[in-house]
Amino acid sequence: MRRIVTEWFRIPRVWPILAAALAAFDRPVTVWSGACGSGEEAWSAAILLDEHGIGGQVLATDLDPDLLAIAEAGHYSARDVRSNVAEGRLTRAQVSRHLRPADGGYTVAPHLRRRVTFRRLCLGEDAAPACDAALLRNVWRHLEHDTQARLMREVHARLPATGRLVLGGGDLLNVRLEAVEPPGLSRYFTRAGHDCVWRPRS
Repeated sequence: MRRIVTEWFRIPRVWPILAAALAAFDRPVTVWSGACGSGEEAWSAAILLDEHGIGGQVLATDLDPDLLAIAEAGHYSARDVRSNVAEGRLTRAQVSRHLRPADGGYTVAPHLRRRVTFRRLCLGEDAAPACDAALLRNVWRHLEHDTQARLMREVHARLPATGRLVLGGGDLLNVRLEAVEPPGLSRYFTRAGHDCVWRPRS
């Protein structure tokens, strides 16, 4: 099992922008959390939908079946949850509403579980699913150049005109901290309120 660093509500300023875009749909939405790791991002997206009264589902995918099992279990240590509260990513109100004390830690509440589906998907081989928001953060640099270009085209094709692509900060910097972009990003997308949030070009 590979080591994946995931967090609750990573890059906090991104989430209100994403919520506003998703709330504009007049139908239930689908949020895709690609390379979901241990699941905090997918559960964060489910919390976002719940708290903003947005109908819809979260599709959480990963290549690693062991990580998928951890994500789907939705159980996190008390230390992890307290750390995210202390750092301002989770609020105590969110913990109280969306998490339940269990086995010395916390597990996600049933109303969140009903919103999230987990599935194995290899970004390097499988087609991107149809969605209204694609959260593909800090994964591009792990893919070959041609695979990045193919995935970017597919995500653009699978998002509606008002959809959003969310990247990670690590996708936009190289190891020397110089600005970079995954191939095709500016061709197919334009920034939408934050350096890490992009909307499809027509």
